Amino acid sequence: MTTPAPGARPPERRPEREPRRAVVVGGSRGIGAAVALRFAAEGLDTAVAARDPEQLNGLRDHARELGLGLTVHQVDVRSAESVDGLFAALTEGGGVDVCVNAAGRNLSRRLISPPRDGSRTWRTHGEQDWRDVVDLCLTGTFLVGRAAAAAMAAAGRGGVIVPVVSCTWRGSWGQSAYAAAKAGVVSLTRSWALELGEYGIRVVAIAPGVVDGAALREKCAAVPAHAAFMDRLRAQVPLGRFADESEVAETALHAVRNTYLTGTVLDVDGGGFPGRVR
Repeated sequence: MTTPAPGARPPERRPEREPRRAVVVGGSRGIGAAVALRFAAEGLDTAVAARDPEQLNGLRDHARELGLGLTVHQVDVRSAESVDGLFAALTEGGGVDVCVNAAGRNLSRRLISPPRDGSRTWRTHGEQDWRDVVDLCLTGTFLVGRAAAAAMAAAGRGGVIVPVVSCTWRGSWGQSAYAAAKAGVVSLTRSWALELGEYGIRVVAIAPGVVDGAALREKCAAVPAHAAFMDRLRAQVPLGRFADESEVAETALHAVRNTYLTGTVLDVDGGGFPGRVR
């Protein structure tokens, strides 16, 4: 550790101002939508960016019914051109102080699986499955974070970047690609916090466990085996239940409000997520 010379002044940190404008990437449904609505209710000028225009418009209409205003943008986080275009538009509209990235896709695939149907060949995790998940969850996070940091630093107001990771980042049975990608995002969170602090930019990751949202309920209703699996998983969570989307949204708001948080992961997992469900 380098010791400052006597009388040397520490480098100035640009103060973080009261945030006014937020963008939630991957925010057209689920956790992202809950975060966007919570931010708008808090008075933040909130934009939502996602791939599906129908879902975006549906969320905007729902926000209007609640008396909230959201602007929507199409973006593909796997494309640098698309992401950079989004942040160029946000900058023209007044800039961005908060960037939450909830874009991602879970995938359950074992590394190897026993033969079946009389075959002697073991099945293996597909390479394209790996690339698809890593491209969306890790490279997409890099592209969004890069563009957000550049916009915030140029504006000189500071800001906060909030990647939504997952409790699986510590390792999870049958989720090689997803867990590895999310672990990479945790590493980006810590690395970026070290790099960006001098510009007044904080980076705080949120790691939810299973969230009891519409998508989970629909799948459980359609697939009884999945419902049984989720019942076993729920029983292993210390609090005995899954998170509500609103609880994750409150955690995102906490990450924004607490201006001394950076380079850390806020777990929203009910006391611990099992690495393997028994």
